[in-house]
Amino acid sequence: MEHLTVMIKPASSLCNMRCSYCFYCDVAENRDTRSYGMMAEVTAVNIIEKAFEAAARSVSFIFQGGEPTLAGLDFFRFFNGKVKELNKNKLKVFYSIQTNGLDISEDFAKFFADNSFLVGLSMDGHRELHDFFRIDAGGYPTHSKVLKTAKLFDRYKVEYNILSVITAQTAKHIEKIYGFFKTGGFKYLQFIPCLAPLGSEPFVLPQALTPALYEEFLTRLFKLYYNDFMAGNYISIRFFDNLVNIAAGQPAEQCGTLGYCPGQLVIEGDGSVYPCDFYCVDYWRLGNINEMSIDELGKTDKMKAFCMTSIYDADKCRECNVYNLCRGGCRRDRDLSIAGAAGENIYCEALYNFYTYTKPYLTQMVKRLQTKG
Repeated sequence: MEHLTVMIKPASSLCNMRCSYCFYCDVAENRDTRSYGMMAEVTAVNIIEKAFEAAARSVSFIFQGGEPTLAGLDFFRFFNGKVKELNKNKLKVFYSIQTNGLDISEDFAKFFADNSFLVGLSMDGHRELHDFFRIDAGGYPTHSKVLKTAKLFDRYKVEYNILSVITAQTAKHIEKIYGFFKTGGFKYLQFIPCLAPLGSEPFVLPQALTPALYEEFLTRLFKLYYNDFMAGNYISIRFFDNLVNIAAGQPAEQCGTLGYCPGQLVIEGDGSVYPCDFYCVDYWRLGNINEMSIDELGKTDKMKAFCMTSIYDADKCRECNVYNLCRGGCRRDRDLSIAGAAGENIYCEALYNFYTYTKPYLTQMVKRLQTKG
């Protein structure tokens, strides 16, 4: 393949925080082995070697968890050194990592900067809302530590964006959250809906983002995004950026906007491989990177089944006048079971109303971009 992306969990599901909405904690509890522990160097080497064997032009290594920095800076130095040693064909290499920012040292920040890591830093807005859900393993608030990490990234010129989980509580305060990020100089934002546990009813937990709340949240946030864009004060919001690209006839880059799941290689601490970060459960295990090639893993019956069952072919979608924007949404919002197939999005009506509202504004944004171009 031309371009290969591999997601790696070097510390498995281990984490130094106890966020009450953590989807990967739920995923880990739905398999026989909750945590596979720290990744061994031999597994890291196998990932690197097999990635370079499979890719023709570039490889993206994405590190997630749990909390991936718990693997330690020495692990990442080792990994980076092996990439340089084993990259015989001089492929382009891209690094990214998702971190809670709790224990980032100056050495870690400098390493990220020196090796061009794109960092996703988790922060749910201002102190009160962030600390409502995001506490450390001892039950203490974390907002001040995350802000300290952001300032450290600024000092070392680390490229990073902010990831915020949207819950029933935070959705009601999106203007304050957006204002906090805007005032703080955070220009690249991602907002991720809180996920219901696998196998559960979608809206039973106190933090559940109901369709009505999600529609209200999206509409209010889009107004802020649109107004700043038209005023020349653009702040990137990944989901909305993808909608602008789609409206302009460009391909979407975010997997939840593709209309199907292409499958991704997610590699756990022991080398076990899964087709999606949301489905790292025993049922969807594809094999092990220590025993199989990337090509073999991508062609397993499980991978084929995962991709095929992500497609929802219904008259309602085919006849929908906003399907070109929606495309069904993320599979995780269309399949809350462990071993099921994707059906209708749990946010279908909310998304329909939101896309119907945004279409004329997206057209104006595309015209503005074309005029500037």
